[in-house]
Amino acid sequence: MVFFLLIFAITFFGAIEMAREIAVKHALDVGTYRAARYLSLVPTDSATARTMIQNELDANVLGGAGSVQMSVDMPSQSFQAIFSVTAQVSYQPAVPFIIFAPKVLSVTHSQSIEEYP
Repeated sequence: MVFFLLIFAITFFGAIEMAREIAVKHALDVGTYRAARYLSLVPTDSATARTMIQNELDANVLGGAGSVQMSVDMPSQSFQAIFSVTAQVSYQPAVPFIIFAPKVLSVTHSQSIEEYP
């Protein structure tokens, strides 16, 4: 009985951590999309875009994942120029009796600049 309880506990907490990782990845994806949409209208305000991503991660129901790293690849700020926003966050799964290496979750969204001069 104790053996099965141990297996059940590891499986249960593993499933919870897998759900948390999916939720963090989804929050990162939604936040990056919203930041890219914002930067398509206001291409000079990357600080607000980073805050949008961090707020989305912090509002995650299953818990946040720390500080987000954001980079913007914007070769030109002219109308209809294509740019991309990449957001990364470090994630460490926590399952009893199992040690996982930390990993980096990364999302990239591309948009075109819609601010008309």
